[in-house]
Amino acid sequence: MKRLLIHGVAPVLLCLQVAYLGFFGLLFALSGPGSAEIDHTDPSPVAHALFNGLLLAFVLPAVGGAALLGSEAVRARVPGGARAVWLAVLGVTEIVVAVSFATTALRESPGPDSLVAVVAVAACAVIALVCAGEVRGTLRAARPVPPLA
Repeated sequence: MKRLLIHGVAPVLLCLQVAYLGFFGLLFALSGPGSAEIDHTDPSPVAHALFNGLLLAFVLPAVGGAALLGSEAVRARVPGGARAVWLAVLGVTEIVVAVSFATTALRESPGPDSLVAVVAVAACAVIALVCAGEVRGTLRAARPVPPLA
């Protein structure tokens, strides 16, 4: 069961998160320039660059984490220390995303967005726990075994 969670469910959840971002990115890109006129907002170039940087800061660890967790071939080629660091960064990123979804949902009135937030927080929690378990296992495997006296 644990193997299925680590090598099956967590990579699928990561791929779904990236697909969710891609879907909404495409929706916003296709919504056209008229939507900014409604709110009378025009994002500055700095805000646009910051948003793209944050998006990459989430997508890169997620895609790499999905590959590390889901593919034995990738897992075998990556050294244990690098794998532990990558999954630790991914775990922290998932915690930040979960907190962001939770705080946004708590500020809004209950509705469909609340359901999306609950599902997102649950998915982030599963991924963060899997990452923590994998990092712990990697660190334990790297620790030298003391000789028997």
